[in-house]
Amino acid sequence: MPSLGQEAARVRVRPVLEDEALLLGALHLQALRRAGRKPDPGPPSHVQAFAAAWRVRSADLPAWVGECDGQHVGMVVCQVPLLPALGAGVPQLLSLSCLGGHEEAVALAMVRAVVSWFGRQGHLSVDVADDVRLPAAVLDAARADVLPRRRVSLPTRP
Repeated sequence: MPSLGQEAARVRVRPVLEDEALLLGALHLQALRRAGRKPDPGPPSHVQAFAAAWRVRSADLPAWVGECDGQHVGMVVCQVPLLPALGAGVPQLLSLSCLGGHEEAVALAMVRAVVSWFGRQGHLSVDVADDVRLPAAVLDAARADVLPRRRVSLPTRP
C-alpha cells in the first residue's frame, strides 16, 4: 500500500493562469456543491462571477489546481500580504478543496506546492484561514504549528 507521500507525489499541482479563470470558477462551484452550499443563482452564473472577480485580483490571490490521471482533483486559493508591515505580513491559505478521492493525498500535494511557492518568494510560513480544515496527517506531514487563535468580530449594527 502506498504511503501518503507517495500518493501525494502522483498529484501534479500547477498555478492557475489568468486565462483559466473560468476553470477556477467551475472548480469552486464543484467545491461548494460538495460542501452542500448553494451559490447565488445569478446572473451572472457563479462560475462567471467568480472568474471575473478572481481575474481582477489574481496577483493578490494566487491559485493552484491539482491534477491526477487527467482529472482535476483539487484547487487552492491563497492571499499574499497586501502591504508591507501591515497585519501579520504572511500569506494566507484561504481555500483548499479536494474534488476527488484520496483527499488527504490531494490536500498534502496542494499544501506542499503552496508552501514551496511562498518559500521561494521569501516567506517563512503560510497561515491557514480559520475555516480551512486540513486532515491531521497533512498537518503532520507539513510539520505545521497549530496555534490557538484569538478571533474578534466587530458588529456593524447595534
